[in-house]
Amino acid sequence: MRDLVIVGIVCASLPLIVYRPFFGLLVYGWLAYMRPQDMGWGLTQEMPLSQWVAVAMVLGLVLALGRERWMVMRLQTVLLILLAGWISLSTVMAVLPDVAGTMYGYYWKAILISILTTGLVADRRRFRILLILITFSIGVLGAKRGLVGLMVGGIRYYDGPGGFMSDNNSFALVLNMVIPLLVGIAMVEKEKWLRVTALVMASLCAITVLFTFSRGGFLTLACVVPALIWRTRHRLAVFALVGLVAAGVVWFTSAAFTEAYTERTSSISDYEEDGSARGRLNAWTTSWRVFLDYPAFGVGPNNLQIVHPRYSPDPNRFRVSHNAYLQVLAECGLPALALFVAVIVSGLVSLGRLRRSTDLPWVEVYARMMQISILAYVVGSMFLNTAYSELIYQLVAMSVSLELAARAAAAAPESESEPAPAISGTSDEPWWRRPAAISPAGRA
Repeated sequence: MRDLVIVGIVCASLPLIVYRPFFGLLVYGWLAYMRPQDMGWGLTQEMPLSQWVAVAMVLGLVLALGRERWMVMRLQTVLLILLAGWISLSTVMAVLPDVAGTMYGYYWKAILISILTTGLVADRRRFRILLILITFSIGVLGAKRGLVGLMVGGIRYYDGPGGFMSDNNSFALVLNMVIPLLVGIAMVEKEKWLRVTALVMASLCAITVLFTFSRGGFLTLACVVPALIWRTRHRLAVFALVGLVAAGVVWFTSAAFTEAYTERTSSISDYEEDGSARGRLNAWTTSWRVFLDYPAFGVGPNNLQIVHPRYSPDPNRFRVSHNAYLQVLAECGLPALALFVAVIVSGLVSLGRLRRSTDLPWVEVYARMMQISILAYVVGSMFLNTAYSELIYQLVAMSVSLELAARAAAAAPESESEPAPAISGTSDEPWWRRPAAISPAGRA
């Protein structure tokens, strides 16, 4: 029954997506971040629902030429296109191109949707809707697991929801990235239910990070929390919230959980004696050796596992890089790594410039929170194969969208720059039938 409901929702949305491509961006985001297809009984997991939505969205953009834009050319957009191009070359030049196909698909889908985001999201209303959908989709997953863990006195999660959050470590990273966005929503939105819901989700997501027992997730959370306290104007409120979360974990979890978690985190400093940590060091050494022999195009996406036995000091250890930057370096070459880092830096720099130049409080808050979210990825990806994570590319693209939304809001009268009090808006026409606000400076 669940499968039929999910397939029915997606199929019913396809005609609307063709008519309004922005709606396709929302449906795709729902499938990518909430992962409803993984909540079925197996049928939806085998069906290419996201591809159906992507095809309908591209068809809608073709039919809507002149009414909707494909992209807005900014430095971030150019770098994303160049990165996709070099990864494509790496796939063609791969040791085994057939093995590279699946991982290449993850890359191009993530980058393509991000590029389309720069064209489809150009005003505050669309930016707000997309941001709430992404953060609440992930927030629901994190809040659910956090609540369950508290109810049973502490729990250890070994897996994630699926997709690019398929294991506990990658799930912890994504939760760390979404916590600042939830805090931003709580600071900006006027509806009390949105603010309260965002704060509750942020708190439970932080608790779920602990329940994953991910040491990389713990280190990233230890960076995110001080950054939130430092970068927000409501330091006391955020500090109090952190204290409540910590007190809640101590109060509701058992002594056995506390002991197990303390033992797990204490192993961070004893990496010489920890098998997992030694395995990561072995993976990093292997990735570097592979790069030295394949500096330009790498061995191809997902091909590190093929050449791993020839380069690894311990062939029986991990067959992945366990580091997003070394993953790109070994599998796609030095130019790809330079472009990958440039994409991330361009998003951070753009948000920093926008934060300093804007007079709009909501733009300043979202720019700060998105910077913290990207920095969470920078830290957490040091320990994981997450170069294909959709959320980081989406955030870089949304740095372009926030700039466009800020310009449109600054150019509009004050009464028009305020967002609608509800997601559906207050106009006589439904929100999906209204054209995007296009500023002359933002045309592709």
